[in-house]
Amino acid sequence: MNILFELSKEHKTLPEAEAASCLHAENIPYTIIDSNENVMIVKADAKEEEIKRLASRLSMTFFIDELLFFSSPFLKEIKKHAKNNNIIGKKGSIAIRYKNRSNNVDSQPVVRALADAYSKDRKVALKNPDIEIRGYITESTVYVGLKIAEINRHQFEQRKVQYRPFFSPISLHPKLARALVNLSVIRKDGILLDPFCGTGGILIEAGLIGARIVGGDIENKMINGCKKTLDFYNIKNYELFCSDIGDIKRYIEEVDAVVTDLPYGKSTTTKGENIQQLYERAFENISMVLKREGRAVIGLSNKDMISCGENYFSLVEKHEVRVHRSLTRYFAVYQK
Repeated sequence: MNILFELSKEHKTLPEAEAASCLHAENIPYTIIDSNENVMIVKADAKEEEIKRLASRLSMTFFIDELLFFSSPFLKEIKKHAKNNNIIGKKGSIAIRYKNRSNNVDSQPVVRALADAYSKDRKVALKNPDIEIRGYITESTVYVGLKIAEINRHQFEQRKVQYRPFFSPISLHPKLARALVNLSVIRKDGILLDPFCGTGGILIEAGLIGARIVGGDIENKMINGCKKTLDFYNIKNYELFCSDIGDIKRYIEEVDAVVTDLPYGKSTTTKGENIQQLYERAFENISMVLKREGRAVIGLSNKDMISCGENYFSLVEKHEVRVHRSLTRYFAVYQK
């Protein structure tokens, strides 16, 4: 099956990397056919229920479709491809929907062409159709697919820090936290550690996809607040401990993945320790508990610190994320 990921474009590199990591985490063999800022197309050996399960993990994709074809925006080409990629085997009502990413392509003729090709002799149902044909329009290409799954992105807005029982302004957006968890390729029932868990934003997202979560923090008030938050979201399979990063081996022997956002360097989060020294200790101690071939996804305040992690791990990829006007975070994905 050729699968089309309709990417959110809210970040240059994270949506594609997250989708690929989820395929890996769900043990779905795949080959990338095409990839750009709008879409990722893969050939994958997967059943529809496996793709739906994968979709439940994603945060930076809008839809996953079974690709029917892609074409230039010229109507003659679209009609020819639609004729050659019929859906005769599919039964039931139908809807034609689209997303237009182009400023220069008129979407309405494209939608009419798809309606002429696929809606003939079928009942059109705008609500809850049995079949949804999706057109994804870009400047140079129109991608057409059968919808398999829509990602529930509204859930991440509902879990923003101000809606949690324990509040701290220093917390990643849930969409970003989920993407980082996915980059770790953690599997359901795998053990994920955040040794600087703070209010628990990363742990929430890992717990909700079924991982066993372990969190540590040097401040007891953060551990107490994190517990309240995890309980609030009905996450059961967790362990928390109050500890300096240098003592984590006392609490956990080995984990499948580590995802953490290291302190920014303010005295309230580092207890006055030099930031480079803290990062060195963090990498060293994370390497002691991360299993072989496991991934560590680490948020850093300075891109020059990325090389610090390479003393202990192989660098897989890196992503630069502008959190707000005065703060840019660098997220590095390492493998042991």
